[in-house]
Amino acid sequence: MRISIFLLLAVALLGCNGVNPLKKFTSEKAPSSRYLESLEKAHLDETALGARWVSAGQRAMRDSINVTLPYSESGYFKATEPDARSYTFVAREGQVLTVNGAILPKGSPKVFTDLFIWKEQKWNAIAHGDSSLNLTYEFAKADTCLLRVQPELLVDVYYTIGISLTPVLLNPVAGASNKSIGSFYGASRDGGKRKHEGVDIFARKGTLVVAPTDGVVTRVGTSKLGGKVVWLQDFKRGHSYYFAHLDSQAVKTGMKLKRGDLLGTVGNTGNARFTPPHLHFGIYQNRAKDPLHYIQTLDNIVESLPWDTTFHPLAYRVAAKHVSLRNGPGEKYIVNEKLAQNTYVRVIAQSKDWYRVLLPDHTQGFIFKSLVAPIAKGKKLKLKKPVTLMSAASIDAAPVTEVRQPSVELLATFKDYYYVMTRDGRVGWMLL
Repeated sequence: MRISIFLLLAVALLGCNGVNPLKKFTSEKAPSSRYLESLEKAHLDETALGARWVSAGQRAMRDSINVTLPYSESGYFKATEPDARSYTFVAREGQVLTVNGAILPKGSPKVFTDLFIWKEQKWNAIAHGDSSLNLTYEFAKADTCLLRVQPELLVDVYYTIGISLTPVLLNPVAGASNKSIGSFYGASRDGGKRKHEGVDIFARKGTLVVAPTDGVVTRVGTSKLGGKVVWLQDFKRGHSYYFAHLDSQAVKTGMKLKRGDLLGTVGNTGNARFTPPHLHFGIYQNRAKDPLHYIQTLDNIVESLPWDTTFHPLAYRVAAKHVSLRNGPGEKYIVNEKLAQNTYVRVIAQSKDWYRVLLPDHTQGFIFKSLVAPIAKGKKLKLKKPVTLMSAASIDAAPVTEVRQPSVELLATFKDYYYVMTRDGRVGWMLL
């Protein structure tokens, strides 16, 4: 208890308005890194809770769950049980990651949001969000990503988080959708003599073509292949955008355009005169790039319900005979393991109709919420001899007490351990 009180006071001092050791760190460092260094400077990482906080952050890097974006989740962090959540997904070149979140209570707790990419056989930090789980990052190439969320020590936090990917650019054909894209990058042209260096977006002749982002018109002209064409330079990204087969051109060389400004209209000029009207859209940066993910939209994110702050019985057990613990919230995700009936799980978050659960050995996964139930009453378990009641389902767990009663109430199980309640209301684990 003394260590916990000391840790609480020390952590509070780290965030006070007096001498703040965080000020000496440069602004380039992520808030989570600065916080960790402040714990190390105060030797708080050597305390039991501090060491568990560090371990939770490291474990989240190894045992992340996979999600398909867009994804939303609501969950809870318990002050006495340091933890971190992580999400692994794939981002494509030309996409923007947007993380939107909210926490309760507002303002006071720090919640660290860090984005990593897999490079050279390890996770490398590339961006971080603010303390309210908000982050935006634009990808210049395809990456396997991990997003980690972790609150500071000794705070109870309810959170909601939404993770989505959107295209960097506006689709240049007004009113077009993903279904309007009918010919893709790399497709064979002229009997295999060349490759298609862009995408074709089909629309009625005369449909407006607009600037997909801010830029400067560098060329307006005609060519044998492209017919009426326009080139737009994007200085922010170093891209040149190519618009071909236009029916009309509404700009002149040197004009500065804003995202959405009129550029021309869809046609079928050039070598497209015998095809349905469409816009050929290309992206160049020393070479041609695939424009698809720069303009392809994904489904709108479905918001999770806010976490119920009156929801306290987080201990659950498997209600069905055999339940699949999956690596994501849906039947399409791989099964990590099978859980037997009455297996102990702790509900830590919810995504639609799926619970994100934590097993006693720190394994995380998803279970359909109707397949688990809160732990209430159990069944009588007779004891033939005194048994040690432990704080966790682990051989290294601290002993709570020695049980000399003739029986206990069996609430749940996990591997070789029973989760029980004694006659005087104590709960803990017993080795079978």
